[in-house]
Amino acid sequence: MSKITGLASFTKRGQQAAPVEASPAVEATVAAASAKQPHARARAQKAVVAMSFRITRQDWERVHQLAITEGVSINTLTLRGLSKLFEERGLPGMTIN
Repeated sequence: MSKITGLASFTKRGQQAAPVEASPAVEATVAAASAKQPHARARAQKAVVAMSFRITRQDWERVHQLAITEGVSINTLTLRGLSKLFEERGLPGMTIN
Protein backbone atom coordinates (compact mmCIF):
# COMPACT_ATOMS: atom_id res chain seq x y z
CA MET A 1 0.00 0.00 0.00
CA SER A 2 1.43 3.43 -0.94
CA LYS A 3 1.77 6.28 1.47
CA ILE A 4 -0.99 8.88 1.32
CA THR A 5 0.31 12.44 1.01
CA GLY A 6 -1.23 15.89 0.93
CA LEU A 7 -4.61 16.66 2.43
CA ALA A 8 -5.67 13.03 2.07
CA SER A 9 -3.24 12.08 4.83
CA PHE A 10 -5.44 13.92 7.34
CA THR A 11 -8.50 11.80 6.66
CA LYS A 12 -9.13 8.13 7.20
CA ARG A 13 -9.02 6.25 3.94
CA GLY A 14 -12.44 5.43 2.57
CA GLN A 15 -14.30 7.68 5.02
CA GLN A 16 -15.90 10.92 4.06
CA ALA A 17 -17.54 13.42 6.33
CA ALA A 18 -21.33 13.42 6.20
CA PRO A 19 -22.68 16.58 4.60
CA VAL A 20 -23.83 19.14 7.13
CA GLU A 21 -27.07 20.92 6.41
CA ALA A 22 -27.07 24.60 7.29
CA SER A 23 -30.05 26.16 9.03
CA PRO A 24 -32.06 28.83 7.20
CA ALA A 25 -30.65 31.49 9.55
CA VAL A 26 -27.07 30.53 8.66
CA GLU A 27 -27.90 30.50 4.95
CA ALA A 28 -29.45 33.98 5.24
CA THR A 29 -26.37 35.30 7.04
CA VAL A 30 -24.04 33.85 4.41
CA ALA A 31 -26.16 35.31 1.60
CA ALA A 32 -26.19 38.74 3.26
CA ALA A 33 -22.42 38.66 3.78
CA SER A 34 -21.78 37.75 0.16
CA ALA A 35 -24.07 40.56 -1.05
CA LYS A 36 -21.97 43.21 0.70
CA GLN A 37 -19.22 45.09 -1.07
CA PRO A 38 -15.87 43.27 -1.01
CA HIS A 39 -13.47 44.43 1.66
CA ALA A 40 -10.88 47.01 0.75
CA ARG A 41 -7.42 45.67 0.13
CA ALA A 42 -5.62 45.21 3.45
CA ARG A 43 -2.06 44.99 2.10
CA ALA A 44 0.21 47.86 1.14
CA GLN A 45 -1.86 50.55 2.86
CA LYS A 46 0.82 52.03 5.15
CA ALA A 47 3.42 54.64 4.24
CA VAL A 48 6.17 52.00 4.03
CA VAL A 49 5.50 48.70 2.26
CA ALA A 50 7.63 45.60 2.90
CA MET A 51 8.72 43.57 -0.11
CA SER A 52 10.84 40.50 -0.67
CA PHE A 53 12.55 38.91 -3.63
CA ARG A 54 14.53 35.77 -4.35
CA ILE A 55 18.11 35.53 -5.59
CA THR A 56 20.60 32.72 -5.74
CA ARG A 57 22.94 32.12 -2.81
CA GLN A 58 25.93 33.12 -4.97
CA ASP A 59 24.31 36.43 -5.99
CA TRP A 60 23.23 37.09 -2.40
CA GLU A 61 26.84 36.65 -1.24
CA ARG A 62 27.98 39.20 -3.85
CA VAL A 63 25.26 41.68 -2.87
CA HIS A 64 25.96 41.13 0.81
CA GLN A 65 29.69 41.79 0.32
CA LEU A 66 28.93 44.94 -1.70
CA ALA A 67 26.63 46.20 1.06
CA ILE A 68 29.35 45.62 3.65
CA THR A 69 31.94 47.37 1.47
CA GLU A 70 29.63 50.35 0.90
CA GLY A 71 28.57 50.43 4.55
CA VAL A 72 24.87 50.31 3.71
CA SER A 73 22.06 47.76 3.83
CA ILE A 74 21.02 45.52 0.96
CA ASN A 75 17.73 47.45 1.02
CA THR A 76 19.59 50.70 0.35
CA LEU A 77 21.52 49.11 -2.52
CA THR A 78 18.25 47.87 -4.01
CA LEU A 79 16.60 51.28 -3.72
CA ARG A 80 19.64 52.96 -5.30
CA GLY A 81 19.47 50.56 -8.24
CA LEU A 82 15.74 51.05 -8.76
CA SER A 83 16.14 54.80 -8.44
CA LYS A 84 18.83 54.77 -11.12
CA LEU A 85 16.56 52.79 -13.46
CA PHE A 86 13.80 55.38 -13.02
CA GLU A 87 16.23 58.26 -13.62
CA GLU A 88 17.58 56.59 -16.79
CA ARG A 89 14.02 56.63 -18.11
CA GLY A 90 13.59 60.33 -17.32
CA LEU A 91 11.43 59.70 -14.26
CA PRO A 92 11.98 61.02 -10.74
CA GLY A 93 14.22 58.83 -8.61
CA MET A 94 13.11 57.08 -5.46
CA THR A 95 13.34 58.44 -1.93
CA ILE A 96 16.12 56.65 -0.06
CA ASN A 97 16.37 57.11 3.70
